[in-house]
Amino acid sequence: MTTESFDTLTGTGAAVAFSHSPQQFDTLTGSGGGVQFTTTAGAVTLNFDTIAGSALARDFSYTDASTFTAATMTVEAWDAANSTKLADLDSAYEVSFLDELSNVGRGQATVLIDDTDYTSAKNARHLRFKIGNVYAFTSRIERQEFTVDRGERGSYAMRMSGRGIAAALDDVIVYPRGGITARPSSDSRTFSWASPELSTDSWPSAVVAHSGLAPNARTVPPVPDPWFPPKGWSSVLSGSDWIWSRFTGFGTLAGTSLFRSTFIVSGAQRVAIFYTASSRCRIYIDGILLTPSWTSEPNEESFIYAHRATPYLSNGTHHIAVEAESQAWTPTLPGVSRGLLHVSVHAGGGVGGTYSSGNLLLGTSSSWKCLDYPTVWPAPTVGTILSTLLVEAQNRGLLSLWSLSCTSTTDSAGQPWSQDAAFTFQIGSTYLDVLRQMADSAIEFRVRNGFSGPVLDVFRKDTVLNSNAATYSVGVNIGELDEVRPR
Repeated sequence: MTTESFDTLTGTGAAVAFSHSPQQFDTLTGSGGGVQFTTTAGAVTLNFDTIAGSALARDFSYTDASTFTAATMTVEAWDAANSTKLADLDSAYEVSFLDELSNVGRGQATVLIDDTDYTSAKNARHLRFKIGNVYAFTSRIERQEFTVDRGERGSYAMRMSGRGIAAALDDVIVYPRGGITARPSSDSRTFSWASPELSTDSWPSAVVAHSGLAPNARTVPPVPDPWFPPKGWSSVLSGSDWIWSRFTGFGTLAGTSLFRSTFIVSGAQRVAIFYTASSRCRIYIDGILLTPSWTSEPNEESFIYAHRATPYLSNGTHHIAVEAESQAWTPTLPGVSRGLLHVSVHAGGGVGGTYSSGNLLLGTSSSWKCLDYPTVWPAPTVGTILSTLLVEAQNRGLLSLWSLSCTSTTDSAGQPWSQDAAFTFQIGSTYLDVLRQMADSAIEFRVRNGFSGPVLDVFRKDTVLNSNAATYSVGVNIGELDEVRPR
């Protein structure tokens, strides 16, 4: 058997591998995928005086002992907040946990009621499992079962069991954007190109195809009669223009462009949104599809008629998004402009409302942002979505100690998020439901204990190597660690 000794070992990813045991180091620094060890001479024993690691640090164990010892598994009792250690459960037996990627897992331990550990265990609400000196798994205590121990002592025993701490995500539900009193409202929460969570800072500005509204006469393009502008408007209204993502005169521009802007509502009220486009469009407010039906006039008449929606909106800033499609003319009409969009938002919407430049909240102009015929429609990344939901929960007083190890641009291993994809979640579904839905197509996840609270690790799907579930339990011999993988 070979023994190796180093003052410092630094590893990134899985670049450092050893084929024999034991090894001893003064300092180990690992990042990303951690430092992984393999052996052909039995179980690897690692000893470190100092360890600094991140992400997959729990995948290896270490001790501060000067002599080599076998890896051991121990269990600790923690309080309801999982923030205060109550006791080391040294006398616990039947200690095991199931660690599952993209699932909750479970853990259990049993103590005799006449042991000194019993009082602490009875008051505990979490079990923390350690392999060596590294926390490997944490579970809730959701059941306490009292039985008669089958050993020679014949004492009463208490078995503690429960799901992993990821189960806390099953207690938090998805709220509507802005809260349950926000308007507009929907029974689903969509994160897409139309959502406020997606920044439009990098989007170019819209192009003004025609300033203001043309006179109410069918003389030059655009031709907005018979009734647009609606009652209360002057024949020409400043501050609301015909726009598109480009303007090439009177050529053929078939395809869909995306438009975004914001406006402010002072006090909750009903507003009036007038909209029309060549050839058709539909409107989103705060990521909610407000007009499910497209404007559907024949394409050569599509921008002659205005359409109106009168939603009730909450006080504050709102995000408007317009999906506008320019279709081919049938037949071709020479001298008629293609690619036109007009939207205006007015305060005081509803029956009998009068609309003018005096109550105009927003009109289409070059201040709008647009994407010109995108081939891939953007959406918030997984990191942005989860960060948004976590902040919302924490603002409601939930998951206060939780954090994410991923960011809006990279996953928990530092890999950039793959192509953006829209997600829709039902209002009232749990955060665990959200993760499982994402895991169907985009991610792998797991929860571990960090220094200040639970940490949610989220990785791009099919990029985590050790993806199989594993059950860890203390073996027949004291100090022996068995790993049983399901087939």
